[in-house]
Amino acid sequence: MAINFKMTNLNDKDFIKQLNEHLKNGGVIAFPTDTVWGLGALPNRRGADALFEIKHRPREKHLIIMSDCFEHIKPYMNTYPQTAFDLAKKYWPGALTIGVPVADTDSMSFGAVRVPNYKPFQQLCSVINGHCLATTSANISGQSPLTSADEIRKQFPDIIVVENNFDAMGGAPSTVVILSDDKINVVRQGSVVID
Repeated sequence: MAINFKMTNLNDKDFIKQLNEHLKNGGVIAFPTDTVWGLGALPNRRGADALFEIKHRPREKHLIIMSDCFEHIKPYMNTYPQTAFDLAKKYWPGALTIGVPVADTDSMSFGAVRVPNYKPFQQLCSVINGHCLATTSANISGQSPLTSADEIRKQFPDIIVVENNFDAMGGAPSTVVILSDDKINVVRQGSVVID
C-alpha cells in the first residue's frame, strides 16, 4: 500500500529518515513539480532500474535528473557542452529540460537534467541525501500522466507519495532541448521559449 505524506512532513526527522531509507533501498517516490506529477528514485543503477520496472519504460527512453539547484546537478553534466551551462544560468530554475544525445541503453544513462522553479520540489530535494532524483512522469509508459495523488496511489501502491497542498502545479510540460555540438534542438516546446 502506498505511503502518503504531506509536504509538512519534510520538517519531521523521522519521516526524512524513512524517506531516505526508502530511496536507499531502491524505492520510488511520487511528488508534484511545477509541471506535472513525477516519479523519482536515487540517480544510481538500483534507482534507475526501479523506475524502468515500475513504469514498464523502454530502456532507450532515458531518465531526467532533477535537483533543487544547479550546483547539485552540475556533477551529472560532465559530458554537456558549454551551451548547456549558458542555458542553465539563463533559464534555471525553470521549466527547461536540457539533454544531450545518449548512444547506449544502459540503465545508468541519464539523458537530461532540470532544476524546476517550484518551492515544494526544492524543499523535497533539500532533505534527500545527494539532493538529486532520477525522474520521469507519473504514469505507465505510453499512457497519459496521472494528475492526482489518489490516481498515483491506485496505480503505484508500493511507493511513497509526497503530497503538496499549498502551491498549484503549472500543468504545462517543460521545454525540452537536445544539445549536439553546441547546437540547440528544441524537441518539445513548453512554457520556456528559448531566445
